[in-house]
Amino acid sequence: MSVVARSLVRLYPDAFRERWGAMVEDEARGAGWKSWPNLVVGIVDMWLHPALWPADSRTQRQRRVATMGITVALAAWFLSHLAAEQADPGGPGGPGDGLSAYGARGAIMHVSTTLLLLGIALVAPRPRPTVGAVVTLLRWALRRLAVPTAFGTTAVLVVHSGIDTSPPTLRTAVIAGWWIALGLGAIQIPRIFTGVGADVVVPPGTGRLRLGVSALAAASATGGATILGVSLAGGVFHPLGAAVGAGLLLLTAVCAGTLRDLRALPPAS
Repeated sequence: MSVVARSLVRLYPDAFRERWGAMVEDEARGAGWKSWPNLVVGIVDMWLHPALWPADSRTQRQRRVATMGITVALAAWFLSHLAAEQADPGGPGGPGDGLSAYGARGAIMHVSTTLLLLGIALVAPRPRPTVGAVVTLLRWALRRLAVPTAFGTTAVLVVHSGIDTSPPTLRTAVIAGWWIALGLGAIQIPRIFTGVGADVVVPPGTGRLRLGVSALAAASATGGATILGVSLAGGVFHPLGAAVGAGLLLLTAVCAGTLRDLRALPPAS
């Protein structure tokens, strides 16, 4: 049981474990398996509130919130892109996949996309204006994005090479490669900003973070409500669209919690 407790404690953020990890592990070991549900809840709660992690400076907290904002933005973009592909009669799903009514609400989704781009522009850390910072950032980008770029490039080349992609196996492989590229890219981009140091990028200030996260919340809310509404309209339930819409609404809740944390941002400790 102590092995399980230790493994769960390791899932907490590093900043939390450095400060309280040993104490939490001792308490979990004493309580036995009854502590496991509380540990899981605590892990999720801590990862959703990076602004409240122990920090050496306010800037460090701002950098964590900026990274989370980018993560939320990319997750929202991925889900919206998935819904748009399924809604497009010429997309991977083909005609009759049930989300074609989504096109009637395209104007709302354009607004959502605009808000999403605005949010990304506001929360993204900016590189320091030095050659060393730019080179380091590019090196990290090449390292993290090499695999998703390879998958995506391969899928695009196959589609535009004239190769017959109608066989189900090849078509499935191409579509899978494309979505793997998008998913890995969405995962790896935030890792670039967590990997480089404070001497490479500068996080936005608290005011700019609030505006950016507010824009991301509005983008997720409008997109999620629209996609969920389409999925439930017409008397036919579309599970994929409903899941995407619900996922975007969950991201809205994450943004709302981050805004609350920013308003009550504690001093560095």
